[in-house]
Amino acid sequence: MAFSVSARSVCLALAVFLAAPASGAVKKGRLTPTPVPTPTPSPIPFLRAAGACLRYEPGAYIVLSEVGHPGRVFRINASTEITAVPRRGGRIRILYEDDPEGPVARKILAGPEEAPRD
Repeated sequence: MAFSVSARSVCLALAVFLAAPASGAVKKGRLTPTPVPTPTPSPIPFLRAAGACLRYEPGAYIVLSEVGHPGRVFRINASTEITAVPRRGGRIRILYEDDPEGPVARKILAGPEEAPRD
């Protein structure tokens, strides 16, 4: 059985149509951009200092003597969180921020306890 020229051209057109790439909807789904993660703001890391309290003026400043360094003054303001009351000679830790006017204490913590010697 012989096909006419028009039947062969219709078959050829149909074959080309079926062999064509997928529809635009599928292409569109393939080209959608993946979401880009946005960075979440992280808190500013505080600097740390630890040592013995040399002097403490409530609401004004604290002087801390670190091992191998001279005394260092940290300002105290309304946003300073004091979790351990500093006393002269007591060991404390300070989380602080550097400021153009000098370091500002953000949190005053109790220092490490010395283990009793046997």
